[in-house]
Amino acid sequence: MITNKAVLKDRLLAKGIKPTYQRTAILGFLLDNRTHPTIKSLHNSLVKTIPTLSKTTLYSTLELFAAKGLVAPLTIDRSEVRYDGLASSHHHFLCERCGRIIDVDVSCANSRRGEIGGHRIKEVHGYFKGICKDCLKQTYKTNKRRIFHG
Repeated sequence: MITNKAVLKDRLLAKGIKPTYQRTAILGFLLDNRTHPTIKSLHNSLVKTIPTLSKTTLYSTLELFAAKGLVAPLTIDRSEVRYDGLASSHHHFLCERCGRIIDVDVSCANSRRGEIGGHRIKEVHGYFKGICKDCLKQTYKTNKRRIFHG
């Protein structure tokens, strides 16, 4: 575990959130696992160590965290909401083959200026969709096997 309980507690307190055991565990998971989980996958992971954790608690906790700027909800795929423990402005890449969402570092001149056409920018969301490098490697390996083993 990269983050420790004292750091998590301090982050929650700094945002005016009471650092309960469940809140600390949820935030810790999101910061330690850069997988952009859904409610279902987050629940499946956390219920192993917190058997009493309900999806309702997860929803309300994530809603609170998002309102306080601790997490960012992602709707890169219209069928589900994912949660990102890195709430600062950054872009995402969705692999259409394996479904992973990957953080990408893309510079956006407009967001650095803080305004565009006289409008104040508060949030920037950038999504890219395609096939990730791992899936491309798998495709290459599969095609190579077919060519040589035909």
